[in-house]
Formats: sequence, structure tokens, C-alpha cells
Amino acid sequence: MDSKQIADVVESVSNEKGLSKEKVFEALEYALAVAVKHCLDKNDINVRVSINPKSCEYKVYRMWEVVGDNELTKPMTQITLSAVLLDNPSAKIGDTVEEEIDVDEAKAQRAGFGRVAAQTAKNVIVQKIRDAEKERVIDSYKGLVGKIIQGTVKKKNRDSVILDLGSRQHGNNAEAVLTRENWLKNENFSMNQRVRAVLLPISDGKSSQLCLSRTTNQFLIELVKCEVPEIADGVVEIKSAARDPGNRSKIAVVSKDKRIDPVGACVGMRQTRINAILEELNGEKLDIVLWDPEPVTFVINAMSPAKVEKVSINEETHSMDLAVFADNKPQAIGKNGANVRLASKLTGWTINVYDVDEYDQKMSGRSSEIIKQFMDVLNIDEEFASVLVEEGFESLETIAYVDKSELTSIDGLDDEIADALQQYAKDAIKANAEKAKELMTLEGVDTSLAALFAGKNICTKEELAEMSVDELLDIDGMTKDRASKLIMAARQDCHWFD
Repeated sequence: MDSKQIADVVESVSNEKGLSKEKVFEALEYALAVAVKHCLDKNDINVRVSINPKSCEYKVYRMWEVVGDNELTKPMTQITLSAVLLDNPSAKIGDTVEEEIDVDEAKAQRAGFGRVAAQTAKNVIVQKIRDAEKERVIDSYKGLVGKIIQGTVKKKNRDSVILDLGSRQHGNNAEAVLTRENWLKNENFSMNQRVRAVLLPISDGKSSQLCLSRTTNQFLIELVKCEVPEIADGVVEIKSAARDPGNRSKIAVVSKDKRIDPVGACVGMRQTRINAILEELNGEKLDIVLWDPEPVTFVINAMSPAKVEKVSINEETHSMDLAVFADNKPQAIGKNGANVRLASKLTGWTINVYDVDEYDQKMSGRSSEIIKQFMDVLNIDEEFASVLVEEGFESLETIAYVDKSELTSIDGLDDEIADALQQYAKDAIKANAEKAKELMTLEGVDTSLAALFAGKNICTKEELAEMSVDELLDIDGMTKDRASKLIMAARQDCHWFD
């Protein structure tokens, strides 16, 4: 292959495939290196070909890795340092040395590159160009990660669908894969059907490909953006989203313009906008709720369509207990717990749902325990302890670490009394935590929780290991899942399973 042929190939492939000449030169250099090794019948040597981009003339070099005198294990690709130092005094171990190969000599030995060598070079060039095309397509789509793109079903099987993206801007050969776990349940795709999905992050490497999803939160967010101009204009903002793909979803929205109802904007006139969204979601239900900076209000909104009657909040465990009427409880929990689970994901709060009677009973028993604890620890009478509970102080931690002004705002409680109450509470927390110090080696047990365990006379891992989940549920912020994990961790440390 002479310089004119190389120039013609580069020009032709660059124009036909839309690739940069640098990429085509790179493919040619690699292909010629393979062909040279084939001609020399030495596939176990290292060869490099360098093409001058201007003159299209090329040179061939054989390469060796410099190794120590006692480390030579591959004579065809390695050379000892002592041998190299004769010609290159500055060489060191790890360097690569090269020697130009006389291509004319190679031709004389094998009558040129030959038919087999030429075919080898052609195959390599074709593969390299395909790789370069694929890389160009991948690079052109990296800016669209997290955005909805549309394609036509080109191939399909049981586990995946190949979409032809057919984008002139990004390359006519662009394809993307939509795997079964990334499409909604009960979805069936037909050939040539147009499908919308969100582009997932693209991994680096030769095996990288465009992958799509219809099950992520981002797909829902982008879908709503497409249907609601106010979101695209920045007047309405989506604050969070939660999905149980194919079953139910929730999004929280807020308006930056008081004149615009964000929920109404998403629903649209005669529900046209939300109907378009639901049609794309293949029957998945969607609740659009109003975001609020006040956590309690936001949680109540997120529980829609259930109506919440009472709320108790625990800042330390970042959880809320909600009370609903008994006939409304199934709706509040939702099918398979979907409503409360999605509301929890949407708001970031752990949510526990009770009917009103259960809630009142729990709060009554809890209040009695708190009042007794305040009386014992803070050295106050029942009336004073009841006032503290009525003012929202539900634990020693809330007394100890609240801003003192919240205590002094209570009638008859001055700075001196507030200081004394906070000191008593801190001393009690410290003493209880010290008693249950052993439990703090368990993951998830901090000083506050250790103190609460100590208040129930649970001070060692063995004592915790012997507890049941139900016996821990009256501890503030404790859930069944958390109680189970702590008990199992204690049993593990106590070698119950050895």
C-alpha cells in the first residue's frame, strides 16, 4: 500500500463514515502493523506503524521492552538493559526501544503484503472503523444522559429490546438496548413501535453501549417535564419523586409564582396533561402532591389520598407517627404498603401509620411513661412533668439539647430552673449511656439509643439478644425492621449461631 492509496482510503472513509481523519489514520496504522507481522510470519513480535498525515508515507518499527539482565523471559518482545546501553547510555528498565524495519525487505521476503495479509489488514481496518463509529455515537449521546430519547423497535426477544434511534445528528447507526428489568410490567413491544425512555449513565470501555430505562424516577420526572410547560419554564419545580414502577408513583411539586397552582398545572385542563403521562406509564397510578417546607405538612400531603387526623414527630429518629380513622387505614397504607412506602421515600421521613384508637392508646401510655421519667430524673412533681409533656417535650434528649429559650417560654420557668432541668437531663443521659456502653459497639446504636435501652434495663448484648421485636417497639422511633436488625446483631455477637 503506497502513500497515494493510503491518502485515498483516508479521504474516502472519513467522508463516508463521518469520522475524523485522525481516527482513520489510527485504524490504518494498527491494520498495517498486523499485516507486517503476518508478512514476516512473526506474530509474537511487537510492531508499530507510523503514518505521516501530510505525505501519507509510513514507517514500520519493531519494539522491545527493556528488562533487567536476569529478567529476560520473552526474547521476541524483550531486550536486556546491558544490550541497550551499548547504543543508548540513558536507557533504563521499563523503557521501550524501537528499530525501523525495512518494508522493502519484508516485501522481498513475502512478495509484498500478499493476498492473505491484505485481507487481514482489511478486516482489522473494518473492525477499527466500526469501533470508531460506535465510540463517536456513544460520545455524541453522553450529553443526553438522564434525558428522554425516542427510538423504534428494531429487534426484540424475551429479555431485551433493541431500539433504532435513527438520529442524523448523532449517527444513523445509533442503537440502544432496553432490558426487561427496565421496562414496565405488562408492557409488550411490537416491531417498528416508537418507544420513549430515559438514557442511563454510559460506562467507559469497549463494551459500552446505550442503555435505556422506563422504570427510574428520572424517567417520570422527565416525562412530567415534557407534558408541563410551566416546569420547563422554571415556574413550577419538581422537588422529589418516588416510584413503584408499573404500580404507583408520587411526585412533589411547588410553584415559584403564587398565582399558579403547581398541582393543577401538572393535571392540566380536563386532566389532559396527567392523562398523557398515565398513558405513557402503561396504567401506573400517579399522585401529584404539594411540596411544603414544613415537614409535617409535606408528609400529610404525601399521604394523599388518605386523610391524616393526628401527627407525632420524632426529630431524633427522623420519623413520624400518623393517626387515621380505622376505615381509612387501608387506603393510608395502600396495596402491599405502597402508599406509605412511597410517601416515606418522597419526604425522606420514616412514617408509621396507626388508627386513631391505637395512636391515642400509644400516646397515652407513652405520656405516662415520660411523665414518670421526668418526675424521677428531673426531680419535679407530676403537674410540672405534665406541663412539659403538653408543651411537646417527649424525651430527656428534647429537654437536654433544646434551645433554652424554648424552656423559659413556659410560664413560671426561669433561666435558673431551665439550666437545672437541662443539666439533670444531660447527667441522666450520660449515666444511662454508660450503663449500656456495651451496646454502643453495635452498628446503629448511638448514645441516645443506648440511654433508651438502659431506661428499659437493657444494658448488655445478651439482654438485648433475649428481647423480642415487639418488646422494643415502645422505644421512641423504633420500627420492626430496625428492632429485628439490632436483636440479630446482638445475637450474632453473643455467638448464638455458632
